[in-house]
Amino acid sequence: MVKSFTWIWSVLLVFGLDLIKSTFGYGLGNCPKIDYIKHFNVTRFAGHWYEIERSFYLMELISSCVSVDLEVNSKGQLDVSVVSKSLVSGTYSISEGVATPSRKDPSILLYRVSSKLPRFISRYLPGAGFYQVLDTDYNDYAVLYSCTDFQIIHMDLVWIWARKKDICVKVRAKIYEMLTSYEIDPERLTLPKNVNCAHDY
Repeated sequence: MVKSFTWIWSVLLVFGLDLIKSTFGYGLGNCPKIDYIKHFNVTRFAGHWYEIERSFYLMELISSCVSVDLEVNSKGQLDVSVVSKSLVSGTYSISEGVATPSRKDPSILLYRVSSKLPRFISRYLPGAGFYQVLDTDYNDYAVLYSCTDFQIIHMDLVWIWARKKDICVKVRAKIYEMLTSYEIDPERLTLPKNVNCAHDY
């Protein structure tokens, strides 16, 4: 009797962990090391982007119609403005911050949310952290990745951006293939619920 309960709990644990992995994106050990983009061009990356797909992210659970504006400032950083629509209230909100390209590799960006809080507190605000541009052609699409390391396990997030409000099947397939090559399951990605978005969001 005890053995059968142990077996049932083991099966439930495996299924539960698999469900969490497919939804939240976690893995054992440290964050994977992913190749940098050679000769990443911050200026070409700047401009207007639309969120096309994303992995589960609690902070965006009720967000839709997400667009991102990136503008290179005098320090070579990216001033970031994220506009999103609440699925609950239907109102738009703007979140602003600054993304600083890494000196070693500019495709890795340290993002800090604009806040009046002290810097040692604001660095822990939701959304703050390191983001890596996994791939982009600058003109049509970009893939962003963020990973948090908990030593024993890591959790990661993925976003697909586009210059237009959608991307073609061929480009989407290319992105999925690239994600799979890094052992990132594209099945985790979901389409944002973009309902009644403003024409020029």
